[in-house]
Amino acid sequence: MALRFSVLGPVRAWLNDTELELGPPKQRALLAILLINAGHPLSLHEIIAVLWGGEPPDTADNLVHRYVGALRRLFEPDLTGRGASSVLVRGSGGYRLDVEPAAVDVLRFRELRRVAERGEPAAAAGTLLSALELWRGPVAADIPAEVRMRPAFTLVEAERLAVVRSAAEHAPAAGAEMAERVLLVVRQAAAEHRLDELLQARLMLVLAATGRQAEALEVYRATHRLLTEDLGLDPGPDLRAAHQLVLRPEQAGETDPEPDRGTGQEAVKKPAQLPADLAVFAGRRHELDLLPDPTGEPGPATVVTIGGMGGSGKTTLAVHWAHRIAEHFPDGQLYIDLHGFHPSRAMISPADALHSFLGALGVPANGIPATLEAQTALFRSLLAGRRVLIVLDNARDSEQVRPLLPGAPGCLTVVTSRHQLYDLVTGHGATAITLERLPSADAIELLSRRLGAPRVAREAAAAPPPPPRLTGSAAPRWGGGVPRAADLCGGTRRTGRSRIRPGGCRLVHPCCRAVLGVPLGLGALVPQRFPDRAFRCCVRRSRSPSRSSWQG
Repeated sequence: MALRFSVLGPVRAWLNDTELELGPPKQRALLAILLINAGHPLSLHEIIAVLWGGEPPDTADNLVHRYVGALRRLFEPDLTGRGASSVLVRGSGGYRLDVEPAAVDVLRFRELRRVAERGEPAAAAGTLLSALELWRGPVAADIPAEVRMRPAFTLVEAERLAVVRSAAEHAPAAGAEMAERVLLVVRQAAAEHRLDELLQARLMLVLAATGRQAEALEVYRATHRLLTEDLGLDPGPDLRAAHQLVLRPEQAGETDPEPDRGTGQEAVKKPAQLPADLAVFAGRRHELDLLPDPTGEPGPATVVTIGGMGGSGKTTLAVHWAHRIAEHFPDGQLYIDLHGFHPSRAMISPADALHSFLGALGVPANGIPATLEAQTALFRSLLAGRRVLIVLDNARDSEQVRPLLPGAPGCLTVVTSRHQLYDLVTGHGATAITLERLPSADAIELLSRRLGAPRVAREAAAAPPPPPRLTGSAAPRWGGGVPRAADLCGGTRRTGRSRIRPGGCRLVHPCCRAVLGVPLGLGALVPQRFPDRAFRCCVRRSRSPSRSSWQG
C-alpha cells in the first residue's frame, strides 16, 4: 500500500495510483492541518481551534472523531473496526499523521529548503527552485476560506515567500540560465506582494543580473511611488541598497558601513530578552534543585532541557530560573519562542531564530550570512569568550535546536519541549528535567498566592468530599496537578468573572467545583478520566479564553 499526499495547492491523496475522494470541506481541512504537521501530534483542542476558531459547535469533538474515522477507512480499507491505524494514529490527546516524508509535498518542500541552507550558495538557487515547483496553487486551496485564513495556513504561505526571497538572493551567483528560471517565480511573487520591500529589492537584483537594468530601475520607481503615495513612507535600506547596486554594479559585494535600518535605534549588543517572571511562582523546589549551578568557573557550554505535558509549567520554570541566574551571565540573555507546538503558528526555523539572535547581538541585516551553517558559525563566534544565557522555548525537536547551541564555554542554553530531547542528552551532555504533575501542596500554594490563603481555605472547606475511588493523595489535585489549569481557576476567581461558563461544563470533579464556581448538580466526572478531561471540557466550552493559552 502506497499513500501520497498533496497540500501545496488543493488537498489531494492517492492510494497506490487511485486518487481518493476526501469528503466534505471540514474533513479535507482536518487532513490539511494534519499534513502540515505530519509526524507530530496535534491535540484535539488544537484541531478544533483551526477548524472552527473561537466558536466551535457543541459537537466539535464528535465531528473530529467522525472525520478521523472516515479518513482512516480511506487510507486503510482493510482496517477492522477495532484495529489500530498505522497512518492516522491516536496519541497525546489527539492525532498524528504517520507517513513517509517523501509522500507529502510540504515535507519535501521543507527538506529541500534545509538542503539549500546547508549546501553551497551557487547550488542553492536550483534546490530552492525545485522546492517551489512543488506548489500547485495556494496552500490547501480547496478548503473553506475562513479556515485557510487561520495562521496555521497563512504561515505556510509565508514559508513559500521566504523561499522565493532566498532563491532570488542566490540566483545571480547561479548563472544566467538559472537566474532566468528564478526570475519567473520572483516576478509572480513580487506582483502579489507589492509592498514587500525585500522581495522587490531581490527582484531588482535578479533583473539586473539578467541584463534588465532599466526594468529593475522601473521596479524601484514603482515601489517608491507606492510607498510614498499610499503609506507616506520612504524606501527602506534593502530597496535603497538594491537601487545603488543596479546604478553602480561595481559596488556589488561591498557593505554599507553604517546601514540606516530606519528604526532610529542602535543595535542591542547586550540583549536582555527574557519575558517577565511570574509574580506568583510556586513549587517545583525539587526540579530547581536538580538544575546546574551557574556560579562556578565557566566550563563547557551547558544545555538544560525541561520536558513535560502541555500546561505543566515548562516555560514558567525556565523563565523563573533564568531570572534567578541572569546576574551570572553579564553579556546578556537571549530568548525565543520556537512555536514547536503552537496550534496555529508555524514553527520558527533555525535560520529565522539565528537571524533574530544575530540582530540582537549587533549584526546588521546585510551582514547576516545567507546559509544556515554560516549563520551558526557567526553566532558561535560572537558568543566565544562571553557568558550569555539562552532560552529556547517550545522546541519541536533536537533538529530545530542544534544550530542554536553555542560552542564555547561560559554559555548556558535552556530548552523547553513537550518531547524528551534525548539527542541533546546523548550528543551534548544536556541535563534533562521532566515536569510531573504538581503535588497537591504546591498546587494549593499556587492558588493561595493567586487568591489569598484565607479564600482558598474557605472555598476548599466548602467543597464536598471526592468520590471514594479518588480519596487519598489523588483527591486534592487542584487543577489536576497541571499548573496552567490551577492558574486558570485562580484567574477566574480572582477577577470575579466567570471565564468558564458553569452551564458549559459537563464533567467537573467536586474538588475543582469550589474553585471554578460550578454548581454541584452537573454530574460527576468518571474517575479514571480525572483530571484532564474535566479541564479540556472547561476550556473547550469557554467562549472567552484563547485556546492557545492552554499550550505549555
